[in-house]
Amino acid sequence: MEKNHKRKRNNGIVPPSDSNAGLGLKAASNNSANCYTGNGQDYRGTVAVTESGQMCLKWDLYGRAVWNHGLSSGLGKHNYCRNPDSSRKPWCYTRVKNSVKRKFCNIPRCPSQPKPPTTCGERTKKQLKIVGGRMTTVESQPWIASIFMKSRSRNVFQCGGSLISPCWVLTAAHCFPEGSYTDSAKYTVFLGKNAINETDPTREQSFIVEEVIIHEAYEESGQAYNNDIALLKIRGNQGQCAYETDTVRTVCLPPRGQMLPSGTYCQIAGYGKTEEGFGFFSQFLKETSIQLMSQSICTEKEYYGNMMTENMFCAGSPEWDTDSCKGDSGGPLICEVNDHMFLFGIVSWGEGCSRKFRPGVYTRVTNYNQWIEDKTHMPDIASGSMYPVK
Repeated sequence: MEKNHKRKRNNGIVPPSDSNAGLGLKAASNNSANCYTGNGQDYRGTVAVTESGQMCLKWDLYGRAVWNHGLSSGLGKHNYCRNPDSSRKPWCYTRVKNSVKRKFCNIPRCPSQPKPPTTCGERTKKQLKIVGGRMTTVESQPWIASIFMKSRSRNVFQCGGSLISPCWVLTAAHCFPEGSYTDSAKYTVFLGKNAINETDPTREQSFIVEEVIIHEAYEESGQAYNNDIALLKIRGNQGQCAYETDTVRTVCLPPRGQMLPSGTYCQIAGYGKTEEGFGFFSQFLKETSIQLMSQSICTEKEYYGNMMTENMFCAGSPEWDTDSCKGDSGGPLICEVNDHMFLFGIVSWGEGCSRKFRPGVYTRVTNYNQWIEDKTHMPDIASGSMYPVK
């Protein structure tokens, strides 16, 4: 890339039951019909009765609610309890005498479970050293996501991404040129993919995109992208999120403001072009090692000058012979800390591929921990709690 028989419950990733092997996954507990977790925003059960025993009315009788929150909140042509507006628990509309009222539903909160140990940032296969870019297998980068856009005849590869929790993929905002108007139904996400033009159901998991969240302050300025970060909420065809295998795992997030010293070797991975001007994406997943560069160097006129902002950092090869390239956008820049891989950067932009004084530019993930928490409601993951404390 130039320019066991034991069941685990780790980092919230739930393995499928024996009858749900491959892509037929077991629904996560917060989609249970019997209880809800948190504020029930992810509840997708079939309870349709209020706390006082009244039957719920169908959501599609209230077009405005569907317009405002849509399928991403689980609304549709049914009367099941939902929580599309982040209330304290799932609710529905019901008829009270001659008027329509919203009432909380008769659903208990799920019993709290012991917090499982996390395996974020762990992998079963590790390349000891990567120089110049090489083909790899997804076991070495099990958090990498491939994002496809649906066309009339086929799915077209768009960008990479990183699985940060079972239901969420972090990627680049510039992968979605329609911005906040992006139709999430156009996109499909694959995890565990070795080759972008091949399918292996024994290793891969596929998902629809339930929601696309673009950073509110994302902006393009020439070829530079500021606040180039986006979140995808993913869901399988049975309402489930990802489950852990050798080829699908989450990557850890570092804590807010954390950065490693310049000169640190980190890795990038993706399915992008192998050289500038080459007409096709790489068929297979590739990875390479690059060095973090100091901000003072990247902002020199000889490099990118004032195109760089505090939300970016650059990294490259001292010999300028390896780099991220077109098609790698949205993919991970990961660095190893105490045997765990942490997502420090998102492939964002750059001038050409492997050009002298034109290193790759990456979104500085640790500037967005609070934003990630606000959007996912997952403080444990967004806080970078797995990062070692000195």
